[in-house]
Amino acid sequence: MPLYHMLLDGATFHQVIAPTLAASWKERSFAPFRAAQAGLLAAAEEFSARHHLGGEEPLLFEKAAGLSFDRDLWKLLAGEMFLFAAREIPEIQISPETLVYLLSAENDWSGNVSRAEFTPIQQVLYGACDLVFASKIYRPEHAGYNDTADVSRLAAYLANQRPEYWTADLLPVERIEEEDRAEELEFAKEWFPDLCSLYERASRRGEIIICEVL
Repeated sequence: MPLYHMLLDGATFHQVIAPTLAASWKERSFAPFRAAQAGLLAAAEEFSARHHLGGEEPLLFEKAAGLSFDRDLWKLLAGEMFLFAAREIPEIQISPETLVYLLSAENDWSGNVSRAEFTPIQQVLYGACDLVFASKIYRPEHAGYNDTADVSRLAAYLANQRPEYWTADLLPVERIEEEDRAEELEFAKEWFPDLCSLYERASRRGEIIICEVL
């Protein structure tokens, strides 16, 4: 499943998006979306044009019409808000599994580790925090985020890594075929600077990063 990183302005997330989603969930109403709609309208239109959505209006545009509250629609609206507000959604083709093996001493890819126990590289890839709005966690098994302080911390962590010292021996044969290990290693080295740059830009611009598996 593809892993996406969405870079959002920190102030927009904390002052507009998070309060709107929290109020909507708490009140079991889509009314709070009306106030946020105006602020995100330009971004949503730009997103629609960029991705050639044509005449299909995102659900965010329809909230003023007074849809009845629905949990699944709330989740869909949350995802739309993240997309529309994202300044960037960079395409990073590096393998998350490979990076965990290369940069986690524990080499843990069991899938049973809680977010609180994530190593730094797992936090980079999947987020250090759950996306919590009121009492609701947005897609707890598939989405997380790094707040501005986390982004700065993790940007420094990435900058201190030395890919030139990575070796194929760090990639377990039971997970990656021996004949593929050298190629997988070189691919990781090729794409790692893009991941570092992503976090450096977000840190410099005061952005949060939402990490979501779709």
